[in-house]
Amino acid sequence: MRDPSPTDARMTVISQPSGSPVLRRPLTRRLLATLAATALALGLAAPAAAVAAPTATPTPSATANAAPVLAVAPAANGILRSGDALTATATRANPSGGSALSASAVALSIGTQALADDTALTRWLDGDATGVTLQQIATGILDATPSGSQASTTFSVPATDAAVAGRPAGVYPLLARTDDGLTALSVVVVTADGGTPTPLGLVVPITASPMTRGLLTANELVDLTAVDGPLSAQLDAVDGTRATLAIDPAIVASIRALGSSAPPTAVAWLQRLLSLPNERFALQFGDADLASQLRAGLTAPLAPTSLQSYMTTSDFTQPPAVASPSPDPSATPGQPTLPDLTTLLDIGSATPSVYWPASGSAGADTVAALGGQGTVDAPARVLVPSSTVAGAGEAVPANASVGGVSTPVYDAEVSAALTRAAGENDTTRRGGDLAAALGYLSFARAANGDRPVLAVLDRGTDRSRGSLRATMTAVTTAPGFTGTTLDAIAGQPASAISLVDAAIDGTRVDDVTNLVADEQVIDRFATILEQPDLLTGRERAEVLQVLSVGWTGDAARTAVSDHRAATQTTLNAVGILSSDFRLVSSSAPLRPWVRNDLPWPISVVLAVRPDDARLRVQDRTPVEAQASANTRVEVPVEARLANGEVSVALQLYSPTGEPVGAPQVVDVEVRAEWESIGLIVVIVLVVVFLSVGVIRTLARRRRVAAGQEPEPTPDDEPADGRAPAEGDALDDPTNAPDVDATDVNARDVNATEESHP
Repeated sequence: MRDPSPTDARMTVISQPSGSPVLRRPLTRRLLATLAATALALGLAAPAAAVAAPTATPTPSATANAAPVLAVAPAANGILRSGDALTATATRANPSGGSALSASAVALSIGTQALADDTALTRWLDGDATGVTLQQIATGILDATPSGSQASTTFSVPATDAAVAGRPAGVYPLLARTDDGLTALSVVVVTADGGTPTPLGLVVPITASPMTRGLLTANELVDLTAVDGPLSAQLDAVDGTRATLAIDPAIVASIRALGSSAPPTAVAWLQRLLSLPNERFALQFGDADLASQLRAGLTAPLAPTSLQSYMTTSDFTQPPAVASPSPDPSATPGQPTLPDLTTLLDIGSATPSVYWPASGSAGADTVAALGGQGTVDAPARVLVPSSTVAGAGEAVPANASVGGVSTPVYDAEVSAALTRAAGENDTTRRGGDLAAALGYLSFARAANGDRPVLAVLDRGTDRSRGSLRATMTAVTTAPGFTGTTLDAIAGQPASAISLVDAAIDGTRVDDVTNLVADEQVIDRFATILEQPDLLTGRERAEVLQVLSVGWTGDAARTAVSDHRAATQTTLNAVGILSSDFRLVSSSAPLRPWVRNDLPWPISVVLAVRPDDARLRVQDRTPVEAQASANTRVEVPVEARLANGEVSVALQLYSPTGEPVGAPQVVDVEVRAEWESIGLIVVIVLVVVFLSVGVIRTLARRRRVAAGQEPEPTPDDEPADGRAPAEGDALDDPTNAPDVDATDVNARDVNATEESHP
């Protein structure tokens, strides 16, 4: 219900039968009413006269100084039974930023004849009153309305009034018009008693708002599953009905993946969902767009591969709060056991192979592709709207098939009106939408007889508990209908139909192509992990969320762009940190860093390639890099006999040979170290001379030992231990050494030869 506001004003105006006493009102109000009635008499056609086409009130926009809006809604969601008074409410809303509106008269008129069919109903609601004749049945006053507020008035026409009494069953147009030209359109459905009820099936989605993360966080679940949260409101709306639930498995997976840290409200919500007796089927993970995936060339819709990266081992040391449908018999008591993907995605007893593409997106090609996903035991079913059925005429069978594939057809007009009502928080506007939905249902019943009718409450966000419950109540209590299920409808003999070509959103198809290409890069990159599915599973889950039906327009473009940027960030999370290097010795290690911003350890291979033979390096070095850290690597380097700078290319590879991160190039300054080489040469020469001296000494000792040379004695040495001076032998003959006569003669001869050449 609409929240009361001190700026709202409501007046009830009762149309009195002829001859009834007139209620007394203040003079000012009586004069105002008289003037308003006069204006309305001039502006409206006389009873039973044809009227010009009313101008439908435009939908309010978000811009400043938006125009005021008039809405009208009959009571009881437009249902008028025999003997009931016709009651309706008109509300004028003055958006913020506009000028204050003065009091205004408003008149209520109803068609003298029922609308012919649902096409005529659509024309009327679109503002085309061609062929419609109206008669005024009541007037009222809308009080002055300041900016940002609204004023309402209620009309009540007694059941005995000639304008109401005795009307045949049908859907009648309803018009409210103010004296300043605002109009609002609706309908009244006069029901007929008796007749066999028509089966009515309703499909209701259980979804969260679109997001870009793979799973919901604990904080998000707290908000969604609170007593007044959106997910709780959805269960409240379907509880006690026969609605078929279309459940996003990402929601239940989000709760189960948190294990013991899941919020209590989320656990209670999941238990309640599983305990509901409603028939159900699983949507695509994240309610991803099916048609776009298939048009992008995929042979089958994408599905999650792993959600392990969203789970923490410490959260699974205790038994789960919600019993697993297939417990692991090998689990060791007291040891943590992570649930598998099937357990995480379980939504209870569900009908398999049911697909619900975005409304209007599925053509015959999409249906055929999805039909191939079924099995003999679980044949595929594809839900399509009646607006895409070719040549259907007035009656579109709910149980139909396209090319042998079961295609339950839901009434597009009924579903659109219900979806608008579920998202409308204003009571009057919601009542108008529900009246339109019941009007379309009335025509569907007339066209189908005892054949079932199917409707859907299409996807949507920001639906209040009151709006959802009011919408569900209007459908489940619609006169002339009885609830049924999707299984019951699809189980009946199918009528063959054909579909018109669906409009193709080329941008969305391109988005799928780009996201799948990025995912393939991630798959190759993930080989650096011991468990690649930690990364690939997360990427697949996020891709499916980004492709959600809930993303439309600019928001969809932004979601895709943000995700692709995040993917590039992931690919850049591993790289090399290095700088130029000076080789100060003939061999030393090159010591770059491997940067790992991922939350998991990685295994990579560092490849090093110099561009010059002056440097010899180890080509490949395995590296085990820690999670969220920089790891130092030592690569042996050896310089050859040359000087200069050598550029060294560094590149990381996965163990399977996939390049990882951007390549790096560092400059290494090489010095051949001739000083060290010269020192080595000197040392070698010293060793050689010492060796020669030792050899000569040893040879001399051998000669002495053989008697070829006298061994020197201590007497041969000076007493003072010094060598004799140059003239000592001449001054002291006793110190002169013995000279062989032959040697003397030989020297004399040589001296004579030198003096006489």
